[in-house]
Amino acid sequence: MFSVIYYKNAAKSGPLLFPLPEHFRYCMAKKHTTKSATPETLTDFIEEFARRFSGSEQLICYRGQRDASWSTVAGIFRPEHTILLEHEETAVRRMISVQPHEFASDETMFEKLVRMQHFGLPTRLLDVSRNALVALFFATGPGSISSEASDGVVTAFGIPKEIEKHYDSDTVSCIANLANMNSEEKDEIYRLIERRLRVTESLREDISSAANIRKFNKNGVVERLLQFIRAEKPYFQPIMNPIDLFVPYYVHPKLSNRRILAQSGAFILYGLDPPKNRFFPYKIEETTFVVPQGQKSSIRAALKNIGIEESTLFPEIDRAAAQIKNEYKTKQDVDCNTQPTKAVVQI
Repeated sequence: MFSVIYYKNAAKSGPLLFPLPEHFRYCMAKKHTTKSATPETLTDFIEEFARRFSGSEQLICYRGQRDASWSTVAGIFRPEHTILLEHEETAVRRMISVQPHEFASDETMFEKLVRMQHFGLPTRLLDVSRNALVALFFATGPGSISSEASDGVVTAFGIPKEIEKHYDSDTVSCIANLANMNSEEKDEIYRLIERRLRVTESLREDISSAANIRKFNKNGVVERLLQFIRAEKPYFQPIMNPIDLFVPYYVHPKLSNRRILAQSGAFILYGLDPPKNRFFPYKIEETTFVVPQGQKSSIRAALKNIGIEESTLFPEIDRAAAQIKNEYKTKQDVDCNTQPTKAVVQI
């Protein structure tokens, strides 16, 4: 599929696959990443976060990853999930069909994607938090027993107001419902926009003009996408801006999920393309803070002292039970290892 092939080439630098009209090229900007100094204690991190972002006019959100080599990309766009991306529409339908009661209260496709993400299905959502210390908790994760020890990383995202949306946004509905389209349909929408960009450039037109938006929305495959959008928003008019389908948006979710509430959670929602292979109209500033592997355990212990731990971030009862079990298991192992050896005397 075109979208899959394009993603495999995402690591290569260079121009876009198609030209952009002059007015649009000027306002496009590459996602910018800045590396911070390496703090080593919880206090260091708090001071560095405050120094960097106090007084910022942008919304700042954070994501923590236990391995600094991992890219900040929504799960379905990761290389190991290429086949899942190709069959996204089928996977979404299967998930809802086998657990319909779980999705009964969800009114929009975005809410369904949030729930799927919650239960472990990779989606076009990237989990972030408004709380830097929550992200730091995830960055101090030790990893699995089989994995090698590695530095963690906290990534801070500076979100422009123009790409900040809420859960009930029409733009969010347009992008989220791409998950209802099969690969051929998504590729066709991509090609439609590509062709439209070439035509508008040659005519020196604006692809986001009212006339061009009307032409785009009259295409059969776009009308199918509109059907899914109208299923949740009957009032929706056929005035979808094609460029919106390429732009990543920060979305404020409903705080109806206990885990989202506990983690001060939110999401970055991605459209047709993986997030790192395209220029976007507004720049998302990224700042990374590396968490040294040797400091992970001490930082996590300090976080626990201020109430940032697994049982508070994952309020489900099964996670609380698992944490309590592991704490006593660890204590028992220590007691066994430190128990003095008794001499045996034979008579």
